[in-house]
Amino acid sequence: MLQIACLICVALLLPLPTRAEVMRQRLTIFAEPGRVECYHQAVAATEQLQIDYKVIHGGQGEAHINFNIMDPSRSLMIVELKQSENKHLLIAQQTGIYKICFDNTISSFNRKIVTFTLEVQAANHAELERQQLLQEMSTDYHFERSYTHMHDNIDKISVNMMRSRQFQDHIRTHEAKDRMLAESSLALVNYWSAAQLAAMIIVGLLQVFMLRSIFNTNGRFYMFWRNF
Repeated sequence: MLQIACLICVALLLPLPTRAEVMRQRLTIFAEPGRVECYHQAVAATEQLQIDYKVIHGGQGEAHINFNIMDPSRSLMIVELKQSENKHLLIAQQTGIYKICFDNTISSFNRKIVTFTLEVQAANHAELERQQLLQEMSTDYHFERSYTHMHDNIDKISVNMMRSRQFQDHIRTHEAKDRMLAESSLALVNYWSAAQLAAMIIVGLLQVFMLRSIFNTNGRFYMFWRNF
């Protein structure tokens, strides 16, 4: 009983976390040709900033884009040229607004479609979750026995949920890429079919005109064909 009382006192003396939850968002953007699309995210010092991006459609050109991240003082932290996909994990050294930019100035005519996932969480996220759990369970007399088992289960559930979200994002990304490819192929087939139809009509009209000119003995083309 004395040991349980000591654990409860320790739990109550633990400091409150600043950001125990994970801020996560997934966006799909259109990067117009010759333009730079930037997004701003508030991040506190020592927090983790993770971004995972992929170009799922490159128009009629290559599926790549320039990418950079700037800190609150607008110093470049990451610069990438002509990348189709990548993943970065940064530890914020300053508190402020971080700028994330997708640069499509490398293309003059092709619009790019980019999907990216942004996550912000405390660097000691696991420790903060443990502190919160300790505080919530500080009045539980069975804390010493149940905490370890419950913590393991929560970790397993959290890992499985994260894997499920990543797998779903992966499926959605490939689905969007396949849909763009199918639409592009359909447009190409329609253009090619229209061109073939126009060529067939022109050739048919030309054949009719040539046959009529052969049997019209008073026409100029009849005199032209007689020379052969």
